[in-house]
Amino acid sequence: MKKRMIGFALIISSLTLGLTGCGSTGGNSASSKTPIKSSQPVIGVTLMTLTNPYFSTMGRALEKYGQERGMKVLVDGANMSQSQMLEQVDSFIEQHVTAVIMAPPDAAAAASAVVALNKANIPVFTIDTNVNMAALKAVGGKIVEFVSSNNFQAGVIAGKEMASYLKGSGDIGIVDFKTAESVDVRDQGFFSIIDQYPGIKVVSDLNGDGSTPGGLQAASEMLAAHPNIKAIYDINGPSGLGAVQAVKAANKVGQVAVIGLSGSQAAVQAIENNSVFKFGAMQEPTLESKIEIGNIYKYLHGGKIPEQVLTKIFKIDKQDAAHYLPIAYH
Repeated sequence: MKKRMIGFALIISSLTLGLTGCGSTGGNSASSKTPIKSSQPVIGVTLMTLTNPYFSTMGRALEKYGQERGMKVLVDGANMSQSQMLEQVDSFIEQHVTAVIMAPPDAAAAASAVVALNKANIPVFTIDTNVNMAALKAVGGKIVEFVSSNNFQAGVIAGKEMASYLKGSGDIGIVDFKTAESVDVRDQGFFSIIDQYPGIKVVSDLNGDGSTPGGLQAASEMLAAHPNIKAIYDINGPSGLGAVQAVKAANKVGQVAVIGLSGSQAAVQAIENNSVFKFGAMQEPTLESKIEIGNIYKYLHGGKIPEQVLTKIFKIDKQDAAHYLPIAYH
C-alpha cells in the first residue's frame, strides 16, 4: 500500500503475508478523513463487501438500528480486500469514531487493525465473521464482542443434507473462501458430518471468493476436471448461485446438485425451483445487526455485554422455501 497507515507501522510487518495480493478496487464514501465534532456517538463499520446481499442488508440494518439508538453509523465495504479494510479502519481512527464494527475478509491479517484501534482507545466489535483469535492474542489485541449466526450449525445442516441427498456416497466439490473465520467454522461443521461417511469423497476444494463470478469459475473448473462430481457444497449464497450457473452451463442439471448457504432471495427462489440448488441454510443478518447495535449502546452506557452471541440458522428446502422467502435478504 502506498498510503501510510496511521497506527499500523510497528505491527503490520508481522502480518504482511496475509495482505499479499489484496488489491484495492475502489471503496465507498461513508468514511472521510475529517475528524467528527459531535456529541452523538459515531460507529464506524467495515464489512467484507457491500455487493453481497447479505452484507448490504447488514449494513442497512446497522444504520437503521443505530439511528434508533441515537448513533450515527458509517458503513463501508472492503470489496473482499484486506488492504482496503485497513484503509477504512485508518480513516475511522483519524475521525476519532466512538467504536468500530468489523467483518474482516482475512481473519488473521485483521489482527493488526484491531491492535491499532486498541491503541487509539476505540472499542472493537466484530460481526458475522471474527478476527483470528490466536493471531490477535499473539499481538496483544482484544475485541469487546462478536455477534454472528451459528456458522458451525450452518455447516452441520449442509452436511446432513449433503449426506442425505447422496445417500452416503459420491464425489463432491467445495466452493470455498478459507481466509474468512466464518467460512472456516462452517467448513468444520460440514466436515463433522461428512467425515462420518467414507463413501463421500471431496475431489475438489477451490476458492470462490465468496462471490457469484468466483463461484461460477470455481465450480466450472471442478466440473471440468472431475466429471463424476455429484454435488457441490457452497459456503455462501452468491457463490452457490455461481455454482448453479456452472452446473447449467455444463449441461449437468439433474446430475449435479448445489447444497449450502442460501439465505438470499435469489438463492431461496432457486431452492424453491429445485432444479440445481437443492437444500440450504439461512442466516439472519438483520437480527445480528440489531443485537450488535443494542449491545454497543449498552456497552457505551456502562452495561455488561456477552463476549459472543450466536443466532439461529434455518434449514431451507423446496417444501418450506416459500415460507422463508419473505424474510430472505436482498
